[in-house]
Formats: sequence, structure tokens, C-alpha cells
Amino acid sequence: MSGVTAHHGTSGRPRLAVRAGLLDEGGDLIDALSPYVDWVSGAAADGCLREEDVRDPAAREAFLERVFAHARLRTLLEGDWRPRDLVAFHARHKMQLLAHDPRLYREAGRMVAAAGTRPRGEVAAEYAAVFRRALAAPVTVGRNVNVLQHCLGMLGLDPERRAEVLRAIDAYQAGRVPLSEAAALLHRHAADESGGYVRDQTYFAPFPDGLRGDLSPADGDVRHGTLSPGRQ
Repeated sequence: MSGVTAHHGTSGRPRLAVRAGLLDEGGDLIDALSPYVDWVSGAAADGCLREEDVRDPAAREAFLERVFAHARLRTLLEGDWRPRDLVAFHARHKMQLLAHDPRLYREAGRMVAAAGTRPRGEVAAEYAAVFRRALAAPVTVGRNVNVLQHCLGMLGLDPERRAEVLRAIDAYQAGRVPLSEAAALLHRHAADESGGYVRDQTYFAPFPDGLRGDLSPADGDVRHGTLSPGRQ
């Protein structure tokens, strides 16, 4: 990529490829991403930033979710991981995978359960392939509702607060409020109840909250996205 300084990247940060002209043009998303990503060339990238990812808020959000998840997985698999590390990684990403593709979510779970009985290289390659395929599937309102209800079922809320969350989920399903509003309420209750498993799900914070402000104001109305609840 002419005009782009390519390097190996920093562990844990997404490695993004981008057309040199697009990088030279800059813009809000390019500027916002730069503190969080490394610009690279070639196959080492976790994703390739395209014009539509810059211009369209829904595509932008899906792209950010995907590349940050890919970077977390790459960081794990490039290290000296053990089956327990893959179990912990998968546990944090369960709801995110479920929102994208329930069938591949279950397939990934079976791979993780058998990770201690198979060669690490095979497990890593197969899990990575399923993980990426799952995240490539679009989320839907129905799948988001399923995830929110699933998380609610893991919290021991009193009847009043449970009813409050259910009303927010119903309002999201009916299109009256954005996903971020229902997710924020549920996530807040998870924190209050010390619901660590729910609180720590990457579904609720798929990419750094500092990037949320770069999404256009209209993006709050994107009903199919996985929005960070910290910003509505």
C-alpha cells in the first residue's frame, strides 16, 4: 500500500488493511480508529476497511464488531494458550456468537468442550474458522431478543426490575427503542447484581466505547446492531 507505513502491529490491537487512497483521505472514522488499531498490509490483517464501512453506519458498526473480535481471538491463539484459556475466551463471547448464528454458536461450544482431547493446532484452526463464520452472519432483531432474554434469565432480579427489563426488550422488539437502550438497562442490572458472567459478555461491549461517538447520531436507530450499552 503506497503511502501507508505497514508494520507487524501491536499484540491485542486490531490489524487493519486499507486502501492507501482511503487512508490518505482520512475522515472521522480513520482518525477515530488510529489510537486503537495498527494499519498493516497483506494477509496479517484482521480485516480490510472498505469505503462502505466508512460511509454507512450499519456497515461500520458490523465491521468494528468483527475486527475487534478477530483481534481478540488472534491474540489468544498467537500465545501459549491452553484449553482452559479457550474455554474462558469462548465463555466471554457466547452471547455475541449466539446473536449472529445460533447453529455455529453450538458448533463452537462443542469444539471448546473437546479442546483438551485434540491437537492444539487443529482446535485453533477449526475454532477460528467457525468463530469468523459466525460473526460474518448478520444479527437480527429476533436473535438480539433471544440474547437479551437469555441474559435476563441468568440474573436473579426481583419481579419489579425483571418486569422493567422485559418491557424494554418488548419495546426494542416492537421498534420503539434502539437495542442500546434495552441492552444498557440489562447490563446495568447485571453490574448491580454482581452478575459477572452477563456483565463480562463481549456482546455488550464489542469494541472500545471511545469509538461509539464516531458513529453517526442516526446509528442509535439501527435495530439489528450490537451496540455498546455505555453510549446510547
